[in-house]
Amino acid sequence: MALKAHQRALLQLLPDGLAWNKAPDTLLAGGLARSTSRVTERAGQLLAERFPLTATRLLADWERFLGLPDCDIGKDAGIDERQRYAANKLRMKPSLNRQFYIELARSYGFTVSLSTLPDNQWVTMVTIETHVDYRPLHVLDPITTPLRIYYSGILECLLNRYKPAHQDFRYVYADKKEKG
Repeated sequence: MALKAHQRALLQLLPDGLAWNKAPDTLLAGGLARSTSRVTERAGQLLAERFPLTATRLLADWERFLGLPDCDIGKDAGIDERQRYAANKLRMKPSLNRQFYIELARSYGFTVSLSTLPDNQWVTMVTIETHVDYRPLHVLDPITTPLRIYYSGILECLLNRYKPAHQDFRYVYADKKEKG
């Protein structure tokens, strides 16, 4: 609502009589109209803040409520990306179904397959089929460091966060041989 519309509405609320000046340029009506106009504008903004995908002022509150950032994802992201992460987290319905983990990985750009070991139902092999960058072991790395250090810690962190407590995930990186 425009400022003039608020001013007209306020002037119409005044009682009839000579004591009340209903001229459109009165200072009292102009001052009050600015306040009510600002309240109406904020109310419109609050309607947008109801959902994390459109929230700006309350985005930090949405993130705190949803426990974001997950595994340091989106820590340095812009507003649009943070809104998308919050909206995805709000819509997420964790499940014990394998398809949930496959879809979760896919939403972050990874292709995975899950299989249980024939002799141990509590261990699930997560095969990461997407090409993942890695670096080889360096001489200065600790002795417990694997020979290859993969840069998919975000995926492992997410899957470990949402897996059942009784389940153990083991990660296997499928080597994609390049055709030469």
